[in-house]
Amino acid sequence: MNWMNIPPGLKQTGIRIGAVSLVKAMGLIGRIILTRMAGPEGIGLFQIAYSYFGFMLMLITGGLPTSLAMYTARQPALGWIWFKRLSVLLVLIGGTLCLLTLAYSSSISRWLGNPVLEPFIRSLSLAIFVVPLLNLLRGYLQGLEHYGVIAVSELMEQAVRIGIMLGVTWLWLPKGVMFAVGRSLIGTAIGGIAAFVVLLLFLRHVGQKNGIQPLTPTGASDGLWLIKSSLVISVTRLLIPFSDMLDAIIIPLRLQTAGYTSTQATAMYGLLTGMALLVVYMPTTVTAAISHTLTMKLVLAWQEQRFVYFVKNSRKAMELVWISGIISSSFLWIFNRGLSQLFFNSTQTAELIRCLSLIPLLVGIREVSTSILWAQENKKVSLIGTTIGITVATLSHYYLIPLDGFHLLGAVAGVLLMELTIMAGNLIGLRNVLKEIHMGSLAVHTLVIAAISALVIGLGDWIILPVNWGNYSILPNMLLFFLLNGVYLMIHYRFRS
Repeated sequence: MNWMNIPPGLKQTGIRIGAVSLVKAMGLIGRIILTRMAGPEGIGLFQIAYSYFGFMLMLITGGLPTSLAMYTARQPALGWIWFKRLSVLLVLIGGTLCLLTLAYSSSISRWLGNPVLEPFIRSLSLAIFVVPLLNLLRGYLQGLEHYGVIAVSELMEQAVRIGIMLGVTWLWLPKGVMFAVGRSLIGTAIGGIAAFVVLLLFLRHVGQKNGIQPLTPTGASDGLWLIKSSLVISVTRLLIPFSDMLDAIIIPLRLQTAGYTSTQATAMYGLLTGMALLVVYMPTTVTAAISHTLTMKLVLAWQEQRFVYFVKNSRKAMELVWISGIISSSFLWIFNRGLSQLFFNSTQTAELIRCLSLIPLLVGIREVSTSILWAQENKKVSLIGTTIGITVATLSHYYLIPLDGFHLLGAVAGVLLMELTIMAGNLIGLRNVLKEIHMGSLAVHTLVIAAISALVIGLGDWIILPVNWGNYSILPNMLLFFLLNGVYLMIHYRFRS
């Protein structure tokens, strides 16, 4: 098939999948190398610091990037004006919180439960100012469907961030692991600056080429819509980083209640969030790309009252997410030990990866169903579901972790229950859109993927390499798994089309 003949929607999704896959792969490689340098405790501190950064980032931007993307998709000529107006707001808020974080980094570290976090927090303070502006600009470009330049900026940001993070850690390692890793987080801000420059250069080129008029008048109702839409999205999205920060405090503390030392608890938290969760969330690349490109198209379809198109494409997206989720979850279940050994040169996270193997399926359905709800201007369902999910997770972490036989498994239960609750709430909210989805087709997909998984497990011991590849000996089995599933999907969609 000629590239020029591929439908635009498929091109955009392909660009997003490729970009997000590369960004995730770069992040995974960087985190693996950092894990081997810093160990579980260093990664645990890294994750706690990033949970604070994620919360501050969402506190500043909230739902503004998404709301601006939706607004720009409806009124492309006015999107740039609102980007500039909102940028002033983010500069003021981000700058203030950046200075406060820098000034009170020691107090924040103690509040997060570990005084040694101070260099981590100080290094992330500049990113609190830079990254919100970057996300807002990406939201504007998403509304214009400039997915190519968004992808380039994401790759630039990740490459610079990882490069600086690993370089600084390696250079400062003789002064201590915690000191080196803490200082390395300055790469987050520098990566954001590099990506922002790339997007500004693109906008300058497009502006000169298309003659964008910056003085087009806008109405007060537009601002009210942006604020109202942003507030609901903000509350929903703010809950997730708030939950992450809450987990960063509760999980290590409850592990200490169970009898572990502070160092052991931090290391165990690092095993869960910095290693196991990193692996199980990697397969959500595909669903993140689908969600990113799907939202704008469904927004326009809903606005133009093309309800048949809206429902049809929503169902197609959910079917695709189900298939990719089942494949990804099966992969994690089968290769948990091999993945742990391959990435971290240890099998410590193998059982955690297996217990969390349903994450790609749950998160995929949750992300795409949230996009469909938001396209319908129905943001309350996700908000209620997320609130309940986080409450359930927090209670699980608090009460289950100290119990004999649970500990980290109690934290795993909290993560799974949160995702399951949010997903279930979204599906209830979409029952009218999804009521005619072909459950028989989903069952067939599940059975076929299960059969392929059983076949790969059965053939695993029969695959013999000419040389001993050590930790990499699992790769032929992984290749066989994806090859068989890929062939099945090609046959299915070819006959379907």
